[in-house]
This record gives sequence, C-alpha cells and structure tokens, in this order.
Amino acid sequence: MGMKEGFTPIFNAKDLTGWVGDPEYWKVEDGAIVGKSVEKLDRNLFLWTEKSYTNFVMYCETRLLGFNSGIQYRSVVYEDGAMAGHQADMGDGCWGSIYEERLRGVLVPYNAKLVEHILKKDDWNEFQIIAVDDYAVLLLNGVVTAEIVDPECAKEGIFGLQLHGGPPQEVAFRNMCIKEIKL
Repeated sequence: MGMKEGFTPIFNAKDLTGWVGDPEYWKVEDGAIVGKSVEKLDRNLFLWTEKSYTNFVMYCETRLLGFNSGIQYRSVVYEDGAMAGHQADMGDGCWGSIYEERLRGVLVPYNAKLVEHILKKDDWNEFQIIAVDDYAVLLLNGVVTAEIVDPECAKEGIFGLQLHGGPPQEVAFRNMCIKEIKL
C-alpha cells in the first residue's frame, strides 16, 4: 500500500489544501483525512475537492469505523453542502457497490458473497475507481466489485468524501492519488 507510481496526489497528507468542508468534522491525522462525528448527525456531511475531474483512475486507502461512508466521484455539491452523483459505497451491506447520491439510488448492488471474502473490516482497504466516458469500475482490495456502463452518468465532476448521517462514527482516507486519462 502507499502512493502509486505515475499517479498525482489529490491529498498532500498534511492539511486540507485543495479540499472544502467543515473543519469541525474533517481533520488530518497521521497522514490521513479523518471524518468523525461524536454525536448523532441529522444529515450526510461531505468534504470535496476544489478541482473537477473527467476520465481517471483514482486510488486510495480507506478505513471505516462505523456503518456507512463513500467516495463521491464526478459529482456536484449544492449550496447547503449536500452532494449528488455517483458514489463508490462503503459500509454494512454496501461495500464496493455503486450508489447515485440524491439521484437514482443503487446502480450496482452489493455483492455479499464476493465482498465478505476480501473486506478487512475496521482496517485499511484499498479502493480504486476507474471512470472513462460512460464506463465505471470499482476495485476493492484489487477485486472488481462493481462495473457499469451508464450513458446517463455525469462525465465530469468533483470527488467527495462522505460522513453519513446517523450514529457517531469515523472514516479515514489516505494515499489518495489519481491518474487522469486524456482521450
């Protein structure tokens, strides 16, 4: 694990430069972005990139100490901080699936038989998102968990990290990097 050769960091492992979100919930600890709630949250909170991306391979390592999170990609953010768009889903009953936040819901369902053998619960997991035109694929710990051809998907947008509404939890992301694909 660690930064991938030929990839460009999208998180500097020191501070939240290049990212936007509420510093009450999002911090940098030990080279990772950590989202943490200590009380019940009444809505989903996000930390998002200032930069927008089109076609790419994105790699990161993530750890969920809780029930649900996700990585938004090719998404938009609303004035109230809510996000909409494709999400590489993380959490109980949804790890490695593709969900479309605020729009069409589950696009590629959770594959329990596959994921239960590769997921490192409460530990660091490698996540890759590949998006090129209408096509997207997710890899969890090197295994394809979701694949879709979606002509209705956004072809460009920002990344976002989710701290899901509900009971207190913690999610962390590190070694976030990207290789942009120029077609």
